[in-house]
Amino acid sequence: MKDRQNAEQKKIDQVISDLFKQVLTLINLKKYDDAQRFLEEIIKYKPDYPDSFFQLGNIFMAQNQFEKAIEQYMQVLKKRPDVFENLNNIGTAYYKLKKYDDAVFYYKKALAIQSDVEHILWAVAVCFAERGALDEAIGYYRRTLNISTKKTQIYSDLLLTMIYAESVTPEALAEEARKFGKNIAEPVQRKKSFANGKDPERKLRIGYVSPDYRDHPIPYFLEPLLKLHDRKNFEIFSYSNTSYDNPIMERMKKSADFWRDLRDLNSDAAYSLIYSDQIDILIDMAGHTAANSLMVFARKPAPVQVTWLGYPATTGMKAMDYRITDHYVEPVGMTEHLNAETLWRLPKIFCCYQGHENSPTVIDHPPFEDNGYITFGCFNNFMKVRDPVLAAWGRILKQVPNSRLLLEIPNLDDPKFCKTVEDRLKKQDVPMDRVMLELRTRTNQFVLYNKIDIALDPFPCCGGTTSMDTLWMGVPLITLAGQSFVSRMGVTILTNAGLPELIAYTTEKYIELVVDLAQDRARLKKIRHNLRDRFSSSPAMDQKSFTQDMEEAYRGMWRKYCVADENRKQGT
Repeated sequence: MKDRQNAEQKKIDQVISDLFKQVLTLINLKKYDDAQRFLEEIIKYKPDYPDSFFQLGNIFMAQNQFEKAIEQYMQVLKKRPDVFENLNNIGTAYYKLKKYDDAVFYYKKALAIQSDVEHILWAVAVCFAERGALDEAIGYYRRTLNISTKKTQIYSDLLLTMIYAESVTPEALAEEARKFGKNIAEPVQRKKSFANGKDPERKLRIGYVSPDYRDHPIPYFLEPLLKLHDRKNFEIFSYSNTSYDNPIMERMKKSADFWRDLRDLNSDAAYSLIYSDQIDILIDMAGHTAANSLMVFARKPAPVQVTWLGYPATTGMKAMDYRITDHYVEPVGMTEHLNAETLWRLPKIFCCYQGHENSPTVIDHPPFEDNGYITFGCFNNFMKVRDPVLAAWGRILKQVPNSRLLLEIPNLDDPKFCKTVEDRLKKQDVPMDRVMLELRTRTNQFVLYNKIDIALDPFPCCGGTTSMDTLWMGVPLITLAGQSFVSRMGVTILTNAGLPELIAYTTEKYIELVVDLAQDRARLKKIRHNLRDRFSSSPAMDQKSFTQDMEEAYRGMWRKYCVADENRKQGT
């Protein structure tokens, strides 16, 4: 009897084994429905077979059904708690759901089994960055760099995170960027000569390289410039490594004389394409942000290379000749030591804002007239809101009776992250009964500005696009000026908008300016009155004047190049 049962069990096991092989084949062929059906049959006959649940989880992962995937992986966890692949997949599923605390928990369990796994270390770094634990993120980025085969991307993520970290000085950031330049960028630089004509006054070929020809802030600054360029003196090339086709890209194609798609090209191929186009001045629009093309610039495909707008610090690269800035955000003598590039200062402002076509109408009165109290607000990337900022805001709320603070923050629908935010606010003595936390959503864009009376700029990492959005929506902004580009964007924006009186130079003065404006309701109303119209007529939105400033900058760069080339020939 026992022998017969064993024989029958062996037959069942063989059938299951054969079915499981078919499942793996079906998964490889992406025939997920058939594979799922077979797996469910296997589970009926062998409910304690963890591999079935694991593959079922993989099927759901492949179809972006992450919560269902987690359910299956948890079944595996009950039977086999120390399977590396399963722990990794649970972490990844939570990562995809933006539940970063849960992702870190399971990723760390996986790392306890295999400690030096590049993609997990990198993912943990990103998770810590997203939840605002920047020092922890920096530590994991450094661990990843030690073993990485993709050092360029890791370095860029590290540098971008360091910008936001309270513990990192501008000098430390510049030093790390120069390490990137020396160790990563310089070894790949090409030594080819350029056939570009050296006439300083001839028509120039300008190339703009960006991954952000999409729903992103960059087009709102770049598109008007592309349209307004003087075609008698400049020929415009747009180089796009935007990952997907979209309506904004299609529209912006019409603003360039030549459109080049880089997304399927590696750095060597992109270098060759740009070099063959004989571009005179090549503009990097991304710096160390996502999907950048810095390794193309490192190869030096154009005689003059410039970084502008997309990243608020040095690239660290000798191959990048200039970084475009202005006299307000970086006065002469203040930040030269923080840059590998030569600073080229525009006469008014380093960028020019275009109002969003779908933005709502500004309300015709301050919200305090409806509410009976002042509402402060900040809609910046919450990574910028460090503990000293929260402490200052807490003091402001206590000095302005019945005032409120409205914060728009991503991922608040994750209870664990929401609690982390609330705990940080409480720790800095911010009165929680007067704080309103709003989940960031696409439908909220611009709408919330009509609910606040005064916007509070974070520090030392100030707002850029968000600050311009704020003034466009008719809301005054108080900023604290620092000693680096990223801490002084508010200075140039408010100065060019005609509101230099809203700039503070110490934390105490920042608090004083906010409190005084909140308590002087008549002055607040006066500043808010027609603020959008006044901002629209300021240099911050004068597209024609800004285009001329940029073109004069390009011409000046080219003249310097021609002189330097002539001096090289003469040996002087």
